[in-house]
Amino acid sequence: MPQRNKQDFHKRETAEVASFIDHLQENANRNGVFDSAAAADFVVTAANQSTGVKVPDKLQAVLDEVKDADTPKITRALLDGISAYETQHGTPPPADLVEQALHCAYATTDAVRRKYSLDAATSNHHDNLALQPNRAVVAILSALGEAIPFAHYLPADIGSNEALLAIMTHHAGSNYGAYAQGGIMDGAHSGDAYITSSRIHTANTDADGKVTGKLTTVQATDETCDLAAPGLKLLRGRTLVYVNGLLAAREMETDATGSGDSPINGTLPLAGVSYAVGGKINTDNGEFILSTIPAMPPGIPITVEGFVDYERAPELTPSIYTSVNVYKLHAKPWRVITRQSVDSRTQMANELGLDAYSEGVIAIQAQFGNERHYQVLAKAKRLAKNHQDEFEFRWTIQGQEKTRSQIWQDFSAKIGAVSQKMAVDTMSHGVTHLYVGRYVAAQLLGMPFDLFEPSGTFERPCIFRLGRLFKRYEVYYTPKGLVDTPRSAQILCIGRAPDVTRNPFVLGDAVPPTVLPLAVGEDLRQGAGFYARNFTAVNPHGPSSKACAMINVTDME
Repeated sequence: MPQRNKQDFHKRETAEVASFIDHLQENANRNGVFDSAAAADFVVTAANQSTGVKVPDKLQAVLDEVKDADTPKITRALLDGISAYETQHGTPPPADLVEQALHCAYATTDAVRRKYSLDAATSNHHDNLALQPNRAVVAILSALGEAIPFAHYLPADIGSNEALLAIMTHHAGSNYGAYAQGGIMDGAHSGDAYITSSRIHTANTDADGKVTGKLTTVQATDETCDLAAPGLKLLRGRTLVYVNGLLAAREMETDATGSGDSPINGTLPLAGVSYAVGGKINTDNGEFILSTIPAMPPGIPITVEGFVDYERAPELTPSIYTSVNVYKLHAKPWRVITRQSVDSRTQMANELGLDAYSEGVIAIQAQFGNERHYQVLAKAKRLAKNHQDEFEFRWTIQGQEKTRSQIWQDFSAKIGAVSQKMAVDTMSHGVTHLYVGRYVAAQLLGMPFDLFEPSGTFERPCIFRLGRLFKRYEVYYTPKGLVDTPRSAQILCIGRAPDVTRNPFVLGDAVPPTVLPLAVGEDLRQGAGFYARNFTAVNPHGPSSKACAMINVTDME
């Protein structure tokens, strides 16, 4: 059984779902053999609070409505859906997707349908066997089987059609060190000087071999302070002086309770010459002046490091505060109908053995899943305009010395750089998924198995998983949407975050895909209506939406 990818959970319910599914799979697969009875027993036992594993609330609501004999149907649907996802994508589904599947199943319960009038079920007609198990099974299988591999899912409230996405960030509480007040301190922005009491300023020797400068509250760069910022009260007797990174002098240990100027002395051999370093630093305002005997040549960088005395200046103690930005995502409707006349339906059944009604519903479901997937890819392409890169295949030149697979091996350096930039931009993660057209797909399939692991899926006229590149990137084929010619092509790079809140795309269903039988009219036409209410959103948090890039491959032949 494939190992579940590490995921960060933004809420307790998702963590509970992950724990439950892990334990359910362990009980269902004993000694490598699937045991549906053992899985069903585990669910019943867990529901009785005797395993230490909590059954997710929405799954419990579904189980409460079905008859005991139907519990295995729900359990088997969960396991089959997870297995289908693993087969399609080569990895277990993330916990938030399983949570979404349970949310869809919950939306089929009689209590929810009666409360929100989602279909024709009413309080006057309640039949658990007819209404509940099969619809819950379909909802679970659809949610897992039609999932978009790089998306994360956030269940929307069935009544308000709204989901809340909360982004937590950390900020500097004051204009201090390397941070402006309110400056973000997450991701690559973390780690600059702030908490440390050390302040550093580097200045070059002037024409007379002297150096002047000041240690201030603001560290403008790793090597310099902002001389326009307020000076510092420093720990007396602690200042150090470096030349080319070597300790050259230090502040003399005089009276620790003193104030004002404090002497600095030391010696440094440089290029065969021994220099005596002398000068002073004012421990009340951070100003210093240094000189050497003999005079150093002009332009030699000299670095002074001092340390803030928080006992004398407690008001400088830095602070960090946490903020949470809440974004609202609203579900929107999808709907379509299909109809068949009684003549066409009976003729298809008699002559071809086909059920026109069922075939129409299947076509609707396929269109819904494909349309949503292509819609998200279109959004990814728009976002990728902010991060374009190029891989020069140069087959006309390199093809004289290398095979195509050897040239594609060089692609690892290009995508690695793109992935690292994405991680910095998003403050979270790099590239995880690639989408390619048929020409790039064909060349990747020709690479050695240690570089590209094919999924084993045969060619299809739709999006499907092609394999794993460099043991890191999941590659998918798409028949449309990308430039794809024998000479040049596009590779769409998408980064899936370790948690829902940081993912570039957030999806969710308030009302799961629902098929409603339509009444037979006077024309004897019978049909079905399809309805769903969901959101397919770009993450409104700016940095998190930057997890898309486009690599343009040129000169492939």
